[in-house]
Amino acid sequence: MTVKFQAFHSIKAINNREVLFNWSRTNPLGALDQVWRPTHSDELQALLREHPGRKLRLIGSGLSFEPIHSVYAEGSQALLVDLYHLRGQLAKTADTVTYQAGTPLDTIYADLIAMERMLPASPGVIGIQTLGGALSTGTHGQGLHQSALCDAVEAMTVMLASGDIICVDRTDPRFGAFVMGMGMLGILLDVTLRTVPNRIMRCTKFTTDYPFLLEHNERLNREHGFVKSWWFAWTGESHIWLVDPASDDEVARYRAAGSEPLLLEGDIDARMNATIDATLQKMAKDTKDEALAGEHFETVRRFKDASDLVGNVYQILCKGIPAPQINCEVAVPLNRMNEALETLQAWQQANPGVLHYPFILRCTGPSEAWLSAAHGQSVCWVGFLVYLAADGTFVNGSMEQMRELQQLLVPLGGIPHFGKHLAMDLYDFPALLPRWNDFVALKRELDPHGRFENRWLSDLFANR
Repeated sequence: MTVKFQAFHSIKAINNREVLFNWSRTNPLGALDQVWRPTHSDELQALLREHPGRKLRLIGSGLSFEPIHSVYAEGSQALLVDLYHLRGQLAKTADTVTYQAGTPLDTIYADLIAMERMLPASPGVIGIQTLGGALSTGTHGQGLHQSALCDAVEAMTVMLASGDIICVDRTDPRFGAFVMGMGMLGILLDVTLRTVPNRIMRCTKFTTDYPFLLEHNERLNREHGFVKSWWFAWTGESHIWLVDPASDDEVARYRAAGSEPLLLEGDIDARMNATIDATLQKMAKDTKDEALAGEHFETVRRFKDASDLVGNVYQILCKGIPAPQINCEVAVPLNRMNEALETLQAWQQANPGVLHYPFILRCTGPSEAWLSAAHGQSVCWVGFLVYLAADGTFVNGSMEQMRELQQLLVPLGGIPHFGKHLAMDLYDFPALLPRWNDFVALKRELDPHGRFENRWLSDLFANR
């Protein structure tokens, strides 16, 4: 039987084996004969107990840039586990829902809206992620009044390397390790999430300049529910979204329109249009797509003729398009955000005409996750990316550019997002993350033989 994968996965032949690649087509995840889709958790348990030396990694949705999922270099007996059959809702209460870890976030969001509920965390932009993968790598939203998706977790059922099954909840002192475990402490089977009543939101969109961004970005994040900024550093413009509860009249109009996203026409902001057109041309040249046909162009076209919007939080913010790219994101402490902006502004002035996508700014409050850059502190996440060309290449110098930008943020306490590209040699993780060594010790206790590791993760967690 042929196994189907999501459309953004690619399969290539290497040495006469069909190999599954990640979404950016940069890293092999495993040969197709290494992919295993258990139909029940009992099958996982039997494998772990009957084959104690076998390595396993969870594929999730294959969205990470680095080979965090990969078993391709681990030997033919290593398995790439796809929880495709372990998905769906298991239980619900008045204020919680429980899902199997293989469930896509889109499914959870749709179910919650049907229940007139929502998560207390702002969603990440890519809804095709699996719940387990999104939690394990620290997927986060935007807004100082919330943090990462994993901070909405109440409890988890986890299968350890021994095959034993445990429940970890907020009373467990190890909770902060398990909610963002990188797939290294065990296999997430199901997750109970806290929910709150659904609120219909209004997204107010406006364009401003660099001095305004520098002076007011933190204030906006404190005053509004969810905030996201796209900073076109080469022009100084920033396109900002402020998301807050809609008025009673706006909610009524939204409901009358069938609860579909409601554009508030009348205050169209066209100030970004010339910048967007120029950006599209730069992207077309860099990605060798002069017809502007690739999906990545939609990620900037949406800023043209900007209109305020009314909808639920998922309709407004869960708008990511998984176009192949090098995607970096580095968090700096909130109190050093302006230093980061000034540093990146100076870099842009010294390197004009390099970027083909704006910096993405998202602030979050403190997180409980031991491995989160926001552990115990509010941060500003600074995202930057380069899109893949139609022929599978990146514009010359892209990797060097991504490294250079990371290097600029390291002296400011910058910590990378582990689900995206990172130059690991730049970071002193035990110094940056107070619970790093505690996580490493717990990992060794629960998985002493490294069954849930691969070469990339072994390098990441090696003693420094």
